[in-house]
Amino acid sequence: MLKGRNITGIIVSITYCLVLYEILLRAPKGESPNHPLWHYMMIPIGAIVICFIFDHIIKFDFFKNAKDSNEK
Repeated sequence: MLKGRNITGIIVSITYCLVLYEILLRAPKGESPNHPLWHYMMIPIGAIVICFIFDHIIKFDFFKNAKDSNEK
């Protein structure tokens, strides 16, 4: 399923999504968060960009390299 995908990029993008979601939901007590829609679009766009960077530019997976070094 994830053959060829960078596990580090996936974990970093999930962490990014959770942190940004928490930041966007913060509002004073009794008020709803009032942000423009583009603030909420930063979550999926940022996750896609992070995965792209780790898959195509950095190309170094910390988790796969840790497994390889343990097996030797």
